[in-house]
Amino acid sequence: MSMGMGMSMSKNGMHLTRLRVEQVRQFRQPFELTDISAGLNIFSGPNEAGKSTLVRAIRAAFFERYRSKAVDDLRPWGDSAATPTVTLDFVVDGQAHLLVKTFLGSKPRCDLRIGNNTSLDGAEAEDHLAQVFGYGFAGKGASKTEHWGIPGLLWVEQGTGQELREAAAFAREHLHDALQSRLGEAAANSVASSGGDAVLATLLAQRSELLTPTGKPRAELDDAQHRVATARAELSVLAMLVQTYQADVDRLADLRRQHAHDAADKPWDALQAPLQAARSKLLELGQSEQQLADARTRHAQLEQQYQLLLNQLDGFAKQQQEADKREAAHGQAAQQLPAADAGLRLAAGQSEPAKARSQTARAALLLARQEATRAALTHQAAAALEAQARHQQAIQRADEANGRLTALRQQMHALPISKPALEALRKLDRQWHECVLQRQAVATRLQFNLHDGATLALTSAGQTAQVLAGRGQVLLVEASTLDLPDLGQLTLTPGGHSQDDLARQQAAAEDGLQAAMQQLGVADLAEAESRFGTQQEAQAQIKLAEQALSLTAPQGLARLREDLADAQTSAHAAQSALAKLPIQPAESALSPHAAEAALDAAQTLEDAATAAFNSAAQAQASAAERVAAARREWDLARAPLTDAGRVQRHADSQQQLLAVGSERDALAARVVQMSAQIQAARPDIARQDIARLEQSIQQLQQTHQQRAVQIQLLESTLQLQGAQGLDAQHEAKAGELARAQRRHAELSLRAQALDLLCRKLEAKRHATLARLQAPLQQHMQHYLQLLFPDAQLAVNEHLAPGHLTRRNASGALEGGDFEALSFGAREQLGLISRFAYADLLREAGRPTLLILDDALVHSDSARLAQMKRVIFDAAQRHQVLLFTCHPEAWRDMGVALRALAV
Repeated sequence: MSMGMGMSMSKNGMHLTRLRVEQVRQFRQPFELTDISAGLNIFSGPNEAGKSTLVRAIRAAFFERYRSKAVDDLRPWGDSAATPTVTLDFVVDGQAHLLVKTFLGSKPRCDLRIGNNTSLDGAEAEDHLAQVFGYGFAGKGASKTEHWGIPGLLWVEQGTGQELREAAAFAREHLHDALQSRLGEAAANSVASSGGDAVLATLLAQRSELLTPTGKPRAELDDAQHRVATARAELSVLAMLVQTYQADVDRLADLRRQHAHDAADKPWDALQAPLQAARSKLLELGQSEQQLADARTRHAQLEQQYQLLLNQLDGFAKQQQEADKREAAHGQAAQQLPAADAGLRLAAGQSEPAKARSQTARAALLLARQEATRAALTHQAAAALEAQARHQQAIQRADEANGRLTALRQQMHALPISKPALEALRKLDRQWHECVLQRQAVATRLQFNLHDGATLALTSAGQTAQVLAGRGQVLLVEASTLDLPDLGQLTLTPGGHSQDDLARQQAAAEDGLQAAMQQLGVADLAEAESRFGTQQEAQAQIKLAEQALSLTAPQGLARLREDLADAQTSAHAAQSALAKLPIQPAESALSPHAAEAALDAAQTLEDAATAAFNSAAQAQASAAERVAAARREWDLARAPLTDAGRVQRHADSQQQLLAVGSERDALAARVVQMSAQIQAARPDIARQDIARLEQSIQQLQQTHQQRAVQIQLLESTLQLQGAQGLDAQHEAKAGELARAQRRHAELSLRAQALDLLCRKLEAKRHATLARLQAPLQQHMQHYLQLLFPDAQLAVNEHLAPGHLTRRNASGALEGGDFEALSFGAREQLGLISRFAYADLLREAGRPTLLILDDALVHSDSARLAQMKRVIFDAAQRHQVLLFTCHPEAWRDMGVALRALAV
């Protein structure tokens, strides 16, 4: 876009042609600026010439309501009745406007004439101008910057050229409206507008509820993630419990299967056959003997008798063998008993020394504690005696201090006088003296000058006659009689009624004074003052004595005596306790700690020895029981041998055996043969087989019963676990985890969607902002090149200057934010930005007027020269009103400077 437009003005611009003020600050009389150019106008004048006042008048004419009471600053100083009036002639869109506005007073008014046919007044006229120029009014009170809109952006007050961002923010909506003419309504209403910002801010707020700025979960999303992790951990614990439960179920199934298998197969029954076989074998041995006897009976009577006798003798022999066997067992058991007895004696021998050692250690501990108590009591007695002496000394000092304090108090109370009583006495004394002085003031003065040797007698009521001689003066305050020798008497009555009143007042004051002195027991005020001073000194001495007593006995004498009694009691108790202790041993005792350690060690040895003794006693008792049992079995086996009938039967058998001696060899051979056969059968082995098989059957049955008990216990445990509903808990927790995962997925999806939407909208917003900023950027770049060649000034999202990039003195690029620049640089760029805004508004058909009040006073000469180019270029398209107090700096602007003269 070409910016070189010469001096021509578009009909859409604004042209202020006349400004008239009356009763406005220093302009008490009408002041008028006419023939104001459509381009650059420079008004100069010294300080307080009225430049800022004219700018304030223009602002008030537009920004302030005509009925506003907040424009009192427009009145001239000291003129509270003034009615400031501002008159403006200006052209907008080629049409003439006349605005007359009068503030304050009884008849404020606002009149606006547009062309030749339209007239508006009051608030209607004000609202019309606000709509045309793009500003607003305050709801109440004075207008503020937030209401000024476009004029607030283009009209620069003194010292505010660098303050741009706030003014641009307040004019932002109007700038958007101007951009609408270039980009269209769709772009102007996009997310770059305030509505779009609100939508984006809402979305960003919703995103921030779920995500941190760095994208980490927060609030509800973080809670959902935590609930998922918690549910997963709890589900893992329940899974372990379920797994343990299932393992116990499997183990129960195995036990039941083994139990059922044993119950069905009954393995102990399989051993019944071998057991029965063993029993049968043993029974067969007896049957063989019976068969042998039967065979002898069948062969011959004698053979049978011989065999019977032989069997009887053989039975007798077996009984003897059984007795011998039991005797051997008894001997074996008896051989083991001495060893158990010896072990018991050995354990007893070790237990007694251990007990004795414990007793010795216990006695040593008692002695150590006794000596520790002796030492503590000795220390306690010494400390108590020391405390007793200390308390006795303190009591002595306290008694002395208390005696001094008592004496001082008695001294003070002997002549008591209080400060209020003294003040009252002083007051009465002053009143009496005042009465005396008053009477003297109104007294009758009797002056006399008598000849030498002449005298007069003056007598007052109730007083001795006073002899007057020579020259002098007497004040008469009451009726008096003057004796004149040889002439008579003169009665002098001074003062009349006032003197009587004063006399009565003096008498009353004197009576009161006398009564007060009598009450205090003093002769006069001086004595009272002296006694009060003595009393004050006594009080100071009492305070010192009280301090001395408090230092000696902080808690009082009674407490000191109690402490002394306590110390005496403690010393007596400690000495009594020491006297009751046994005589101190010659050898030093162990410390209680060492004695306790020795006792612990001795008790440990004693416990070990006692345990060994108990074990040996149990072993000895078991050995003795085995001997007794073997003895009983032996006695049972010998009982048949001692039967008298057995002896007779044995003798008869032998006699019969002798009687058939001829058949003995044959009978013996037969008996030997049969006996050999029976011995070969090993009846003892048969009995062992029977015992082994019976024990095996018992063991199998016991194992079967124990497995049943295990099954019952495991079933109870599983029932208890089943009652807890582990499977149901697992399923419920799995459902809870699924719900938590779904909620987490929903929130995650929402967070991702919001994040994506915000990023998309921000990208769209940046793109739209770039489109919105492009025209303003182009205008701003036009002016910037005149100040900083090759520089770039970015426009931020608020349509305000942002980052500046330029080359430094060495030619390198450098950059920084607008707000980080110096005051002068910010003022220069602030004006450039305002000119760019004006260009943008002019293209949109909006009226523009640039007012610069003492601008660029902080610019150096080089920068000022460059800014003059900028201002001159802007004045080709806009009306510029520049007010300055430095006219010499603006003589090269190609226009005549107009001096203001009040």
